[in-house]
Amino acid sequence: MAPDQPETVSLYQQMDQESLSLDSSFTFLCHPDLPCFNQCCRTPTVILSPYDLLRLKQGLGITSTALLERYTRQEIEPNSNLPLVFIDAYRSPEGGCPFLGEHGCAVYPHRPAACRLFPLTMGSRLTNDGVEDHYFCRRLDYCQGFNGEAKWTVASWMADQGFTEYDQGRRKWLEILLKAGLTEELVVDDLVQDLFATLAYDLDRFRRLVLDPVFLEAYGLEAEAMEDLRTDDLALLKFSYRYLANVLSPAGAQKLTAVIRRSTGFFEID
Repeated sequence: MAPDQPETVSLYQQMDQESLSLDSSFTFLCHPDLPCFNQCCRTPTVILSPYDLLRLKQGLGITSTALLERYTRQEIEPNSNLPLVFIDAYRSPEGGCPFLGEHGCAVYPHRPAACRLFPLTMGSRLTNDGVEDHYFCRRLDYCQGFNGEAKWTVASWMADQGFTEYDQGRRKWLEILLKAGLTEELVVDDLVQDLFATLAYDLDRFRRLVLDPVFLEAYGLEAEAMEDLRTDDLALLKFSYRYLANVLSPAGAQKLTAVIRRSTGFFEID
């Protein structure tokens, strides 16, 4: 029997915990000789940002469509009513992260931001000055990494784990989600959820749409100016962020839906 799924983690500031500063210190050292090694990967709850998915698909050498189908699940985030993507650790009876191999993480160089940040977690809120981040330490009862002698600050840990690059790659997506969660008049139906999921998470399917003459004509774009999107995943991801907020409006969603219906490339099967 598959293990019970934990409660969904939140993108938002965790008001019931004391926030850490970037200068806050902690001791932590995880290594294969610990008896708890990889236990945290048996029941992970990991939100995958669009940038996480980009790096994973590149590391695995598969399309974003295949990655989503094989290794992830979607849930609707309750504040924004928009879809979030999670690593599906509960698809098999044994449970556990699908990227967990015999010797540890099989995608370690491409591991998601949440894995890089662990044992820290992060919650955010939208203020008049933009997104404000709050950091917390997640001390799992069984984790013996906290008994190690390596001392870190929040800032030095993030730098050591390569978290900043991943965080920068997801910033616009996070801001859109947080803003949507505070917009009471926003109406998010099944159509908007599907469009948002495609633009944010299924990068290769979005590429087929973007390079379709129907899309170029509808949005007044020149094919020559879009050529770098054919091969540059990061450029394409940044381009997709320009349309995420747009599909949250009825007019924007209807326009993109009409374009998709006329597109031939969008419906191609990988």
